[in-house]
Amino acid sequence: MIRRLLGILALLAVFSFAGTALAAEVVLYSSNPSELLDLISKGFEAKTGIKVSVVRLGTGEAMKRIAAEKDKPLCDVFWSGDVAVLENAKENFQTYRSPEAKALPAGYVEKEARWTASNAHVMIIMVNRSLVKDQDVPKTWKDLFLPKWKGKVVMANPEKSGSAYAQVYGLHKLYGWDGLKKLIDNAKILDSSSLIYKGVAAGEYPLGITMEYAAHRYIAGGDKNVGIVYPADGAFMAPEATGIVRNCPHPAEAKKFVDYLISKPVEDEIFAKYSRRPARPDAADTEGLPSLKKISLLKGFDPMEANALEKEILKKWKETILSK
Repeated sequence: MIRRLLGILALLAVFSFAGTALAAEVVLYSSNPSELLDLISKGFEAKTGIKVSVVRLGTGEAMKRIAAEKDKPLCDVFWSGDVAVLENAKENFQTYRSPEAKALPAGYVEKEARWTASNAHVMIIMVNRSLVKDQDVPKTWKDLFLPKWKGKVVMANPEKSGSAYAQVYGLHKLYGWDGLKKLIDNAKILDSSSLIYKGVAAGEYPLGITMEYAAHRYIAGGDKNVGIVYPADGAFMAPEATGIVRNCPHPAEAKKFVDYLISKPVEDEIFAKYSRRPARPDAADTEGLPSLKKISLLKGFDPMEANALEKEILKKWKETILSK
């Protein structure tokens, strides 16, 4: 009887352990492309045995949902927003300084480690060369203000897209509201960042303000019609970040996920397959893209200032759009 009882207890322990193992999970909120999220989810599960449940939604929507769920969080990790977005919502994220973060540059980890940069986006002008003659290709952001580009430039709505807000902030730094008004007069504003690079690549629009990686993927894939302009008056570089939600349901798994996400092999893989510049200086050479040393970058681009000015800039942006 004792042996039988011990056997039953042993079986219960096994089933209990198995149930715990099966329950290992990370819930991820992200606005990144589905194929990239699929790559990361499968890679992490293969390495750790931990399942990743992905909820794909816009960055702004994700921040609202995380805030609404703060008393009973459903999400463990957020990944995809400009650092200014996470800075603005950092009270909803917990401190975690990953050992992998030692490789990151200064300023790529929040001072209390409530967000950590994973990749860096360079904001550029994407050109469809079948629609724009070589001699007409713009060389600067300011060129987009010229009357000849009226209705021929597209960009995403900064009220809905973190990357679009980074672009608007950068243009505001360069040319103030006079420049932004000229751009608004010329540009078509679309609801999603993906509509910009897809539309330019498809020949729907001659020019688009977008992210380097999005345009480069077409070039790397052999599309001869797509070109990238690094504006001489200063391209904008905005780090993308990840953070662990405060009081999240799976904290141990969440930490492992962040470690995995910012590790060198994973950042190298993300660049190789999706052309996203890694945040890590020790990552592989970004073959096919110019060195950052060869790009004119706007030195005054400050994600923290962008965060501080966001409400003011977006309010005036909306007023300007409505007054057209």
